[in-house]
Amino acid sequence: MSNEEIERQAAQWVVLLSDPEQFTEQAQAEFMAWRVLDPRHEAAAAAMEAVLCRVRKLAVQANTPPGRSALDAGLSARPKLLRDWRQGTMLLLWAVVLILPILAFVLPWSNQSVLTAAGQWRSVVLEDGTRLELAGASQVKILYSKQYRDIELLEGQVRVVVAKQPDRPLRVLSSQAVSQALGTEFIVQEQPQGTLLTVLSSRVLAYPRTQGPQAARELGPGDQVQINAQGLGVNRQTDVNSVIRTWDQRQLLLEHVPLTQALEQITRQYAGKTQINPHGMEGLTVSAVLPADKPLSALALLKNLYPRLQVQNTPNEGLTINFRP
Repeated sequence: MSNEEIERQAAQWVVLLSDPEQFTEQAQAEFMAWRVLDPRHEAAAAAMEAVLCRVRKLAVQANTPPGRSALDAGLSARPKLLRDWRQGTMLLLWAVVLILPILAFVLPWSNQSVLTAAGQWRSVVLEDGTRLELAGASQVKILYSKQYRDIELLEGQVRVVVAKQPDRPLRVLSSQAVSQALGTEFIVQEQPQGTLLTVLSSRVLAYPRTQGPQAARELGPGDQVQINAQGLGVNRQTDVNSVIRTWDQRQLLLEHVPLTQALEQITRQYAGKTQINPHGMEGLTVSAVLPADKPLSALALLKNLYPRLQVQNTPNEGLTINFRP
């Protein structure tokens, strides 16, 4: 397939997913499947999404002179952009993601879901300028209103870089916790044992959903805490620079993590079936930096730490992990 055809398909996907009525979980899943078919698909989609992010930022500033200038430029460029299909596609993108939302005064991300496949990372910029970075096998739901900016974490983990709006707080709602930003950057991860919150900058007000705001604790940079129905755990200090570096490089930072939990985190990024037999792993912990988006490579490195770890990968059974006596 030619590069021109791939770019055309990427543009069609981006236009489709810019329409709130078409932005369904099934459409997102099909888009994710298309992206992983060919490295050129991923490159073309990323380029289109970069355009989308830039014009969304302009849309937020639509009532300012720069925003109006951008809008006027997009409209005045129409005859030139229609000269060929590639430029015509760009005009269509401008119309969908900039002009129509401005005129209709809509919140295009409200009540929409964003998800990633196993082993795939994704970054999106919301209409208020907040950036969400989803790790592989993650899903969030955007629940914006006039009073609140809520992000519901349904599975996986998300890094949030918050755009300041003092009159409209941003909160991340997970199964066990509420994390309200106080102008900040932080990571929220859903785990079987609860919610793990890591603060990267500024402050976060966190509390268990079962106990409400009266049980809230204010956390600062480097604070990491486990939250479940029983309450907030003990604050644990982390190296913020290390956390950011491993996230940006798609690495999994493990510090004295039980071996079974480490295996669960690694195999989340495996697209097939997995079966972990915990027998013999009791009391074993892992401290390592492993590739977060390449589960088979991570397991190979883990076997160097624990040679008795057995990993079998078959087409029918998927991954089977045991610990040899």
